[in-house]
Amino acid sequence: MEDAMLIASTEGQGWCYEVIAQSDGFLVQARDLDTGEVSLNETTLFRTSPVALAYADMAAAADRFAASRLEEVEDWQVLADDYHHELDRFTTIRDRLSDDGVGGDLLRCSRAGSLRDQAYRLH
Repeated sequence: MEDAMLIASTEGQGWCYEVIAQSDGFLVQARDLDTGEVSLNETTLFRTSPVALAYADMAAAADRFAASRLEEVEDWQVLADDYHHELDRFTTIRDRLSDDGVGGDLLRCSRAGSLRDQAYRLH
């Protein structure tokens, strides 16, 4: 089992976005605030911590903005502005560090293939 450490979390409306340092990068995962379950579809692995942290902030801002639109909150424009600010910050950092991340589906396939390769080497 690889070592992993939670280094940051940012709350949206219904989700908490956790940044976890691992041996192969920085994983951002979404945890449901009501159930505590992690959404396997909402995981992304980044090579660099600045991009992972900016992504978590952007995802939380998007969650708050989307919830405000569904609930018809009056000050939704403030949340929209916050989301666009976080989106711009994330894309700037991502582009500067050339770190697009790897989505959860591709990550699971890659790790499953890695485990399969290890099993073949052991036998």
